Amino acid sequence: MSARLVGTVNRPLGDLCDVLKLMAQGEPQTAMAYVLAARQLGELHADALEDLCRQHLPPGVSLDMAVAHGQTVWHAPGQGVSWQLMDPQPVVRRLGVAMCYDLRQADLIAGGEGAPITPISDWVMFRHPSRNRLIVNLGGISNVTFLPADGTPDQVTGRDVGPCNLLIDGVVRHLLPDRRIDIDGEIARQGRVNPEVYDLVKDHPAICDQTNPSLGREDFTSAWVLKLVNSLSSRMPVADILAGAVEAAARLIGRACPSETQDVVLAGGGARNPVLVERIRTAMGQRHVMLSDAFGVPVEARESMGFAVLGALCQDGVPISLPQITGSTAPGVAGHWVFPGASRP
Repeated sequence: MSARLVGTVNRPLGDLCDVLKLMAQGEPQTAMAYVLAARQLGELHADALEDLCRQHLPPGVSLDMAVAHGQTVWHAPGQGVSWQLMDPQPVVRRLGVAMCYDLRQADLIAGGEGAPITPISDWVMFRHPSRNRLIVNLGGISNVTFLPADGTPDQVTGRDVGPCNLLIDGVVRHLLPDRRIDIDGEIARQGRVNPEVYDLVKDHPAICDQTNPSLGREDFTSAWVLKLVNSLSSRMPVADILAGAVEAAARLIGRACPSETQDVVLAGGGARNPVLVERIRTAMGQRHVMLSDAFGVPVEARESMGFAVLGALCQDGVPISLPQITGSTAPGVAGHWVFPGASRP
């Protein structure tokens, strides 16, 4: 399989953003709140898909299927469960297509971590016949996929690395409440990197446990970031703490890079932070570091495009989990499906 990006659209979450954030942080909610949030999220997906088809679907071509990850409310692989909040019905009804969602459960029930599940889509999108590539996703958590040259999916490796935007943005919000993010890394650029920040981050128990391939917001909570900030704020200026956080994220990624890597491809929201990209380039030494944009995949679209690939694989009956990464045993075909009208799989 190969994949080509045809187009993307972006829709703001609006008031739903704060609701989903509270849910993802484990704040208690009523049953009705979860139901309404799932429905509203489904409606927003339907709105976006209608826009997508109107703007980018070629003449004479109809939409075949849809796939969505949903909002991770809680990820608990130790108990074999994960909750991706999503009501697919608005998409199925309004677009008249089958929809696949909740792609982690097959791996979890087969004894796996349920994450990361995007490495096989990275193989589809970025593999190369003669160069070893590391695909780095700079999201809330950073994760890496190593694609050996001319390798097959069973040779692909990958794992979650550590906190990235969860750490950097968390520091900003705790120390500078009037800001949500450090735009273009302007504050971090003014700071002096203090290795103490990295030492504190790398000693987090979830990072020290190298047997665990999946990490999440549950490991790096807002309370953890606040404790980190409080331990440093009396001795360091804000810019230094933030510079240290950026350096910590970059160094964790650097040490996760296999020695045989030739190309490093960066994607995810953090790839728009030039200071973070600079620090990663330094951590990677002589390796060729580039953004996924160079492959026709905007850094903001890598994950959504990857899930489109996963949905297509699920539709074809191809398992998406790579047991050598997640630890599952015969996970089978992933995803829950909803079909319009009298349609059948």
